[in-house]
Amino acid sequence: MIRNNKNFKKSANYRQKISARASFLGLLSNLFLAFIKLIIYLFTHSMSILSEAINNITDCASSIISIVGIKFAQKPKDEVHPYGHGRIEYLITLVVSGMVLVVGLSFAYTSFFKIIHPVSINYPLYTQILLAISIIVKIWQQHFYLRESKKINSTTLKAQAEDARSDVLISLVVLLGVIVEKYFAYKVDGFVGFAVAIFIVFNAIRLIFETISILIGRGLNEELKREIVSKVSAYEGISNVHSIIVTDFGPENVIVIIDVEIAYNLNLEEVHNIIDKVEREVSELLGIRLIIHTDPHGSSSEMIENIRKRLNLIIRENSNLYSAYDIVRDGDHIHVDLTYNAREIKDDMAKGELKETVIEELKEYFPDYKFVIRLNAVF
Repeated sequence: MIRNNKNFKKSANYRQKISARASFLGLLSNLFLAFIKLIIYLFTHSMSILSEAINNITDCASSIISIVGIKFAQKPKDEVHPYGHGRIEYLITLVVSGMVLVVGLSFAYTSFFKIIHPVSINYPLYTQILLAISIIVKIWQQHFYLRESKKINSTTLKAQAEDARSDVLISLVVLLGVIVEKYFAYKVDGFVGFAVAIFIVFNAIRLIFETISILIGRGLNEELKREIVSKVSAYEGISNVHSIIVTDFGPENVIVIIDVEIAYNLNLEEVHNIIDKVEREVSELLGIRLIIHTDPHGSSSEMIENIRKRLNLIIRENSNLYSAYDIVRDGDHIHVDLTYNAREIKDDMAKGELKETVIEELKEYFPDYKFVIRLNAVF
């Protein structure tokens, strides 16, 4: 994830302090809520209330895991882990989500039998009052976690904010069930407990898949891509920003590699000064490590320029081609990189056909050369 917030640079332990404070306050508030709901359960034996209490206890465990895990994630890089230990934070999120999933499945099972064998429950008036207080506390938790997660770009705190948001809806459903059973005498406790459990399971699965996606190597979303391209393109001498590659070693160590074109007739020192300035300033602004590979814009070779012009015509006529770059001559071989629409061109056969189409059109005008096309996907 990319951020525009520079607070994470205040000190080496800044992320750990923010995370620990947020998780500790979350732990205290969840202990308070779990205690209240366990007391209510002792007087009512309500499955929906018990599911709420256990859910809060699970949140307590999540906070403890977060405090310990993020401390490990802040360990500096070493010989075995040259890019640090930041991905531990994603593993923590998986553990937290897994715990929530197990709790949800357990209560779905228990609540199902409560539906089959319902019993009447007497809810005192204070039950509604305490559940209303619980909702208020959870709304505060959600906003608090979300605010703190933005300060340090923490996926763990973001996951806890999402969990708190889910808890608000769960508590509202439970409160509605209490009101229906108390004032309308419908035995809905099992149904409410089951609905709460399914909601918990759904959100846990969503968080698990989202975190796994990051660990597998999820790319940047379109908004962040546009932000990088916009900021890099704004520098004088930079054109045609393309081939964005992302490697995420943790929220504090996101490496973004891009290709840009710079005028071919600049000397090495001039190119270095431009690229160094862009890398340094954009990295600091967005909280990433930006690495730029340069391609020449234009060429002293008339033949290469003619090939470039022909490629531009081919691209204009083919909606699945976006741009051409890295046109390099190696003897009688011409190497060309093309970006293509990966949403339409999906399998190897389609990619092979696209390559052959481009090669055949180029050979028609440049029969003395062999063309080697490399396709780079754009989604």
